[in-house]
Amino acid sequence: MDDDKCNILFFFTSPQSTENILALLNGAGFAVNYKLVATSTDDQTDLSCGWDVIIADYSFSELDVLEALHRVQAQGLNVPFVIVNGTDSVSAAVRCMKVGAADYLLKDELAQLPQIIKQALAKKRQALQSHKKDLEQRLQTQTVELRKQQEHSQQVEAALHKIEAQLQTLIAKNADGIVVVDRLGIVRFINPAALKLFNCEQKELLGELFGFPVVGSDNTEVDIYPYNRESTTASIHAEKIAQMRVVEIEWQGETAYLVSLRDITERRRTEEERNKLLEQTQAANRIKDEFLAVLSHELRTPLNPILGWVRLLRSGRLNGDKIQQALETIERNAGLQVQLINDLLSVSKILRGQLSLNPVAVDLKSTISAAMESVRLAAQAKSIRIITVFDVNVGPIFGDPKRLQQVFWNLLSNAVKFTPSRGKVIVRLERVDSYAQIQVIDTGKGIKPDFLPYVFDYFRQQDSSYSRKFGGLGLGLPLVRHLVELHGGTIRAESLGEGKGATFTVKLPLMLDPPIAVQHDPHKDDNSPDLTGVRVLVVDDEPDNRDFLVFLLEAYGASVCAAASGYEALSSLVEEQPDLLVSDIGMPEMDGYTLIRKVRSLPAEQGGQIPAIALNAYEGDMAQQQLSETGFTLHVPKPVEPVLLATAIANLVEKSSPLLIQ
Repeated sequence: MDDDKCNILFFFTSPQSTENILALLNGAGFAVNYKLVATSTDDQTDLSCGWDVIIADYSFSELDVLEALHRVQAQGLNVPFVIVNGTDSVSAAVRCMKVGAADYLLKDELAQLPQIIKQALAKKRQALQSHKKDLEQRLQTQTVELRKQQEHSQQVEAALHKIEAQLQTLIAKNADGIVVVDRLGIVRFINPAALKLFNCEQKELLGELFGFPVVGSDNTEVDIYPYNRESTTASIHAEKIAQMRVVEIEWQGETAYLVSLRDITERRRTEEERNKLLEQTQAANRIKDEFLAVLSHELRTPLNPILGWVRLLRSGRLNGDKIQQALETIERNAGLQVQLINDLLSVSKILRGQLSLNPVAVDLKSTISAAMESVRLAAQAKSIRIITVFDVNVGPIFGDPKRLQQVFWNLLSNAVKFTPSRGKVIVRLERVDSYAQIQVIDTGKGIKPDFLPYVFDYFRQQDSSYSRKFGGLGLGLPLVRHLVELHGGTIRAESLGEGKGATFTVKLPLMLDPPIAVQHDPHKDDNSPDLTGVRVLVVDDEPDNRDFLVFLLEAYGASVCAAASGYEALSSLVEEQPDLLVSDIGMPEMDGYTLIRKVRSLPAEQGGQIPAIALNAYEGDMAQQQLSETGFTLHVPKPVEPVLLATAIANLVEKSSPLLIQ
């Protein structure tokens, strides 16, 4: 049977001994395939040629048997090595077993050899099976490990694919433009954000030169020009600004550059707008500071001649002519201050959108004449002739006489101010189509051509030296333009240059159906009111104002009782029983509004229905409405015009209906 097949290598000198062993084994049922090594020449036999057993004669003179055993062991061959010895030597047996012999037999014990070989072969088969099982176990383990590694590799590969897909999605959906450029500057990849930035399609850029120097950098700003499909060239005007970053990467196994483009156009525009606003704010602050400095100067300047002439008048050293000159100077400078304050208040209303008109039919000749009267003293002081050329056929216009007089006063005041001594100012009124045209022509300093477009801007003045020499806040002409436009008219300025005078032309629409009578001109009313027998209670916390009002009303014949506060006024009202109350509004402790409310709460016999006039320095429709609502019969604006106040008192004493004096 197959288990008794045996490949044996013999190390024997005597062929007869070999034959005897073979006969013994054949008799035991072994089918032996063998090879005999009888000389040292045969010793070159390969020991690893599948031998099942090696049988060696210990007394083999041609070969050191133990050396052969060492060779088998050195080659790691699992082959039983049986040593046969003809001499009974215990030491030899011990030596052989120590070095690893499978068995040791004496020649007269060869009958045991078949059993020894069977045991050796069984042991070898068992070792082979164990080794096979071990190999199978190792193979199974390695197979499991390989399978795990394969699964892990598949998981890693799937994860890499997922990451790559996510990266592609991230790049595609990135708000920043992403472009991959090779070392030659050719575009290899471009995401949708970059296509939008360049305003082109993928086929128009992919494979083309990128167009920007690609070097490793951070935050380089570049101008993006829209792609022109028709001319295949970029527009000459940059539409967008991008922040470009470049990093070196590996793309498809080659060195490339990833270019990130962030659109910062809006940010730059916002920064530019912010810088412009900052410059405008700084300019506005600068103009404000300059305006406040000029305002301080303009408010103080008229006070110098007023205070100076007042001190001279009090000294008693002035003769009649000088007294008249002093009074005219004081009146002229006080008028300048009043007009300055009026202009400031008007501009404030304009800027708040609260300037309104009280239109009536207006005779322009009368209104212009009233404005001329206001600048008469200033013109006389410089020996300036004011020449009027009025067309008698110019009809009335529908407008606010007070505001129109403010327009013409500003134009005439500027003309007189900028015209040198002994010069002339021409005022022309004529009809042009359906408009009344008013021209104020002077022979003064003129206007520089480059300043003409700005002559009607707020706080703009032609030259700082002019401002110091001629004064002014730069409010008059802007105010004039606004008032003229409110009346539906136009104004323009003309000048041939410096030193050649200036012409201001105002055009106002005429009334289509003019009334027979127009507004009353208060400057032509010479009838002074008579207040004889009228008892007036004057209330003002300022002694100078209070004394002035007492003197003024007594000069018109009134009997005046003065009170320094609202509390004094309430006591005097019951005790004196006046015919009329004149009260300031801005007073401490009890202001004019509180006073009139307390008065109106009194019974009629204690003065609860007394006519009351408010002296109001506050401008605005709201202030006037509040005066009416709190119980005042009418109000008279400050600074007080003597004739106006006296007339108002006379009218109130005679009439019971309310009257409003503007």
